[in-house]
Amino acid sequence: MTITIREIDLAGTDAMSTLLPLFRAASAVDEPRAPEPSESYLRLQIGRRAARHISCLVAYDGERPAGFARMNHGKVANRNLVYGELWIPGGKRAESAGPLLEACRDYARARGATRLVIDTSEFSGYEAACSAGGGRVLAEEWRRQLDLTAIDRERYAAWAAPTEKNAHYRVEIWRTPTPEHLLEPLVAAYDVMRDAPTGELVIETPPPDLDRRRQTEADNLAAGMQMYVAAAFAAGGDGESQIEIAGFHEVFVFPDYRMAEIGNTGVPAKFRGHGLGLRLKAAMTLYLLEHEPHVDVLSTLNDADNAPMVRVNDAMGYIAAEAWQAWQFEV
Repeated sequence: MTITIREIDLAGTDAMSTLLPLFRAASAVDEPRAPEPSESYLRLQIGRRAARHISCLVAYDGERPAGFARMNHGKVANRNLVYGELWIPGGKRAESAGPLLEACRDYARARGATRLVIDTSEFSGYEAACSAGGGRVLAEEWRRQLDLTAIDRERYAAWAAPTEKNAHYRVEIWRTPTPEHLLEPLVAAYDVMRDAPTGELVIETPPPDLDRRRQTEADNLAAGMQMYVAAAFAAGGDGESQIEIAGFHEVFVFPDYRMAEIGNTGVPAKFRGHGLGLRLKAAMTLYLLEHEPHVDVLSTLNDADNAPMVRVNDAMGYIAAEAWQAWQFEV
């Protein structure tokens, strides 16, 4: 077998037909508890992004695609870092992983980066290739799933209801695009993500930016994905300039995919300890059951060091699906 690597034109007519079968076959190995990925789900993964450049490097055995790497390079932050994943069907991994990793390093170097980070599932079997390439594990995340067909709705309703600690917060859920009067307070609240744990991996969070948020929401819609936001509003004046968001929770829904993905969840420090994380997540779950009945699985990724969020997810009935390790390579 002779492996050659070529970058594919993601806007080309053959991009989806080339990548989707590889993505599905690889996902079946790496994420065995997840449903088969849909076309719209992959389209989002390789679509335009306001804050990063995305490329896919495809490994070919002759003229037959054998796997691919999805590469991300930040436009605003993390300019010294390229990160991504390998998606190689099970029978092609031994021959393709090494050449693809080397091509990823060349790609990162060509873009002026000094670091390459590759996320791998515990089921991937890439450890030997990553170690041989000089990689070292700097962080670990766990993907967890929730079976929406099996939840106790009454218990969720109790969690979503105001309590003595958080009754003074008003919760609202909306579909993007975010209403303009809520955009600035939402972006301000997202600054809390700068404190999200990432193990030993050094990651910059881009500074808050209204235009970039607008563009991100527009790109998501263009890719066929619907984004929902649940937010808790702090008690305050009636003027729009006085709106303050005390916590938020995102979920991404795909029209042809029965698994929705949780995005960022955050509660700024001064609002913590009031049970807002649980209340927002429970309210969003019930909202999805009513408004997106085709979704029967929720998926979330949490850093292994994010104990508070892990405790909330465990209490809500999420089960561990697989661990993901972040391997860093110097380029």
